[in-house]
Amino acid sequence: MESTPKNKGFTLKFKKSPKSKNMEKGRYDLINQLIWITPGIAFVCLFSYYSIFIVLRYGMSEGGSIGAFQLSLSNIKLILFEDVTNEFTIALRNTFIYVIAAVPLSLFIALFTAKALANIVHKKAFGFFQSAFFLPYVTSSLAVAMVFATLFLNGNDPIINSIIRLFNKNANPDWREPKNTMILLIIYGTWRMLPFKIIMFTAAFLRIDRRLYQAASLDGTPKWQQFWKISLPQILPVIIYMITTGIIGAFKFMPFGLFNNYNEATASQAQTAVYFIFDKVNPSGGGIPQYGKAGAASIVLMILILVMTLFNRQLTKYLNKKFK
Repeated sequence: MESTPKNKGFTLKFKKSPKSKNMEKGRYDLINQLIWITPGIAFVCLFSYYSIFIVLRYGMSEGGSIGAFQLSLSNIKLILFEDVTNEFTIALRNTFIYVIAAVPLSLFIALFTAKALANIVHKKAFGFFQSAFFLPYVTSSLAVAMVFATLFLNGNDPIINSIIRLFNKNANPDWREPKNTMILLIIYGTWRMLPFKIIMFTAAFLRIDRRLYQAASLDGTPKWQQFWKISLPQILPVIIYMITTGIIGAFKFMPFGLFNNYNEATASQAQTAVYFIFDKVNPSGGGIPQYGKAGAASIVLMILILVMTLFNRQLTKYLNKKFK
């Protein structure tokens, strides 16, 4: 507080303390932050939380009608137990097989490919191979699916069969049969997963301190032990991230483009859970949308992804303890 003379009297002037200035600055910063994040929050609420609400309303309403809501599990029972065609259960089976096969297969291939790529000393060669592996990632998934369809499903004697007969003259697999179609889905999905994983693992390998390898080499440690004892523990966070995103992405896999429509996929028993949901919302035969079945399938899929996420967290804890 200061006192200044004015007209033979005194006028009191109060100075703001540093604490009050900091509080005002904090409130001002908070308001600015809220202004900036409000559009993002609005988009998340509209396209995520509101969508989840609509899915729950359709999936758990009697008959799938959103107008007159009545809590019921009839749609979930219908797609899981009462459908004589077992359409959704086959889709779930295919999705599980795809997750179990494609995720670890792509992980192992990406790990060893990235390790080999990180060991390339020549800069031009490294840049060439890095670009070559990254190119499929930026290529349209529909274009890649059409190429695979041309290789595997074009006519009675597709191109891939001609290549197989170079090694086995009597081989002529029918890729539209259910057992062969599942192999095709795994090959296609693995190919789609590889580029991003290779780039991420390559960057992780390049960040490892080279002195660790030099010290291990001086001790006479073999290369495979260096990979197991040095490389893997150092990139463990990236591996966990790739496993998590790989599982979530695999559950959302849809072979759109490999087949002309959903009916063609079901003829080969190649439908997945997301493809089932897509067809119920946008029927390939031009029928009436079945929002109740689509909502129920979405609920089942959300529960399965949640369970797999919890399992992945336990796996993460185990890996952290093992390589700590």
